[in-house]
Amino acid sequence: MSSTVSEARASPLATTCALLALLALAGVVLRLWFISVSPLDPRYSNADDGDYYRRALRFAVTGAYVDDAWLIRPPLHVFFFALWLRLALILGIPQQGVLFVQLAQTALAALMPLIGYDLARRLFGSARAGLLFAGFLALWHPLVEQTTVLFSEHLYLFLFVLHLWLLVRYDQEGRLRDLALAGVALGAAALTRSPALYAGMFVVGWLAVRALTVAQPDMASRWEAVKAAIAPAIVVIAACLAIVAPWTMRNYLMYGHLIPVDTLGQINLWLDLDDVARRNEHIETLRRMPQSERHIYALERAREILAADPLRPFRPMWDTFRHIWKAQFIEDYFVKQSFFTRPLRETAPLGLAGDLIWLTFTTAGLAGLAGQAREGVHFRLFFLAWIGYSLLTVLIFHVEPRYLLPLWVMIALYGAGMATARWNGARATPRLALQAAIVATFFGLLLTYRDYPAIISSGVARERAMIAGLSAYQAHDYPAAEQAFRAALAAQPRFVDAQVHLALALAAQQRYDEALALIRRNSSRHAELVFGALLRDTGKTAQAANLLTYIETIAGEDIQRWALTWLHPPPVAILSVGNGLDMGYLTGFSPAENGVAGGFRWLEGQGMIVLPFAEPLDNDAVVILSMTGGEAATTTPLTVRIGNGPEQRVGVVRGQWRRYHLLAPTGSVKEQRLVIALRAPTFVPALRDPASDDARALSLRLARVQVRR
Repeated sequence: MSSTVSEARASPLATTCALLALLALAGVVLRLWFISVSPLDPRYSNADDGDYYRRALRFAVTGAYVDDAWLIRPPLHVFFFALWLRLALILGIPQQGVLFVQLAQTALAALMPLIGYDLARRLFGSARAGLLFAGFLALWHPLVEQTTVLFSEHLYLFLFVLHLWLLVRYDQEGRLRDLALAGVALGAAALTRSPALYAGMFVVGWLAVRALTVAQPDMASRWEAVKAAIAPAIVVIAACLAIVAPWTMRNYLMYGHLIPVDTLGQINLWLDLDDVARRNEHIETLRRMPQSERHIYALERAREILAADPLRPFRPMWDTFRHIWKAQFIEDYFVKQSFFTRPLRETAPLGLAGDLIWLTFTTAGLAGLAGQAREGVHFRLFFLAWIGYSLLTVLIFHVEPRYLLPLWVMIALYGAGMATARWNGARATPRLALQAAIVATFFGLLLTYRDYPAIISSGVARERAMIAGLSAYQAHDYPAAEQAFRAALAAQPRFVDAQVHLALALAAQQRYDEALALIRRNSSRHAELVFGALLRDTGKTAQAANLLTYIETIAGEDIQRWALTWLHPPPVAILSVGNGLDMGYLTGFSPAENGVAGGFRWLEGQGMIVLPFAEPLDNDAVVILSMTGGEAATTTPLTVRIGNGPEQRVGVVRGQWRRYHLLAPTGSVKEQRLVIALRAPTFVPALRDPASDDARALSLRLARVQVRR
């Protein structure tokens, strides 16, 4: 009998553990899949992720941490990235450094559902609430995507959820160790995103309210309760400051000013208060100033603006507030003018499901926050304070979807609790009326922000046409591709990606003037790349070389691979490598460089060159490669495969440029293009020379490819 009871008790626990493990595994699988389909690469980005990557790489290679060119940023996520970049460097595969970071972030993502489960279970006294919140953390599209990019939000959210979990543990078990660790997690979060530092006061308030709720109603008992909360408050704040203080001291010693974490607040306040058209001008002004003076200058300018117009921060707040409450993936997928390199089409099922998840959890969460405080008044006030603080920072500065992630995570936590709350009949009470009013307001904001039925209808039509056009273009059916891309533009006239691909289809039909007229300059990186390629193909080589060289460094992805897939450049018998005009002909090479002999590119382990021809090759054609070896050895062993022929091995001598002649095997070209695959061992300059900060994996230098018939 006792065995049967034990099995009955164990069965729900085993089921819960199995479901939790399944959710964590599903989250890992989704993130690994997302990594595999995302072309984003911070090595080629001029946005925040590119800055984080370059600072992390410099730190990993040289041990030197250098602040951003125009402001001081929080450092912890940079150190986290640097750890994994350093590991890849030590292993001799620095080209896999970004992948190492993504895998490390995936490991953190696997832990988040487990922590989130116990957080919600403890907070609401329900394993079902824990599973729901764990599912949100594992499966919601924005959280999956954050794992694949090098921004600060993923590490911050992990530390934030960890901080909340430790607070709940302390509340239930009373161990100061948990409270101290909560302070440590908050301090670490502050070194990732500085607003967390000032939210330490929320923990102090939470401790005070917690003490008052268990005290007797007389004044003496309440005073004793407040005094009893002082020691825990000191513990959590001291633990937090112990993490932050070394960085604050570093800033003081380096810049002579008390800078707790960063200078983002002062500088962004000025930039956001002033005219957005002057933003780049202001940034250049800051760049010309010493780092130690920039935040002081920015704060003075902000004060001047506020003195002249005290209501300036409040005027755009309503529009900003409305901008928060929207279906974000639908906005990105169907409304924005471009995908901006993000794999939205490939991940659309997950993204659209993510909007439904967001809608469900947000609706329930808002109702839960207005409902009875089952978790305790101290927790309710604590989370309301955090939510209000998150909203305020976004309203004062500017909205980016990733800035809102902590807000949605907290609301989703209450959504999980609300979904598992017990209902004792729907009685008309003031609390129920408040919940209904808040939910109605949310839906009012959501549904009046966009005409979602019309947007989805036109978006689906656009996507059907785009998919048909891309398929036709890859099949070289350019008239059909043109027709499909025009249909996509009819559905969404300002969709830049359709304009870009229509221009490509027109160029493939030799209609260059029409193609150039279609491109809206500076509308996307792909638009600039295609515009540069069209300039090259129409003979404007100087202008094209400058544009193509620049775009390659800021594209935010491996643009060589994209160009090789989608650009169909004109036939060539001689390809000058590294002259700015070789995009669309090669992949697997470093950005162009100039030497004594002219332009060249480094091969990074494996690469490919594709040369289109006006006519098929003769059987006795010769491929001539102008190369010089790398610095790792006297001779670099290069493996070359031409077309579908056998591999050929060449020893490329270091120190001088030579021409290497290789016979194109008979029948190696099935189409009117020649594919040359290259493979060679790599070396890392920074590992060979302590004075070098070059952490690339390099093989040999290539300057020219010629096919002699």
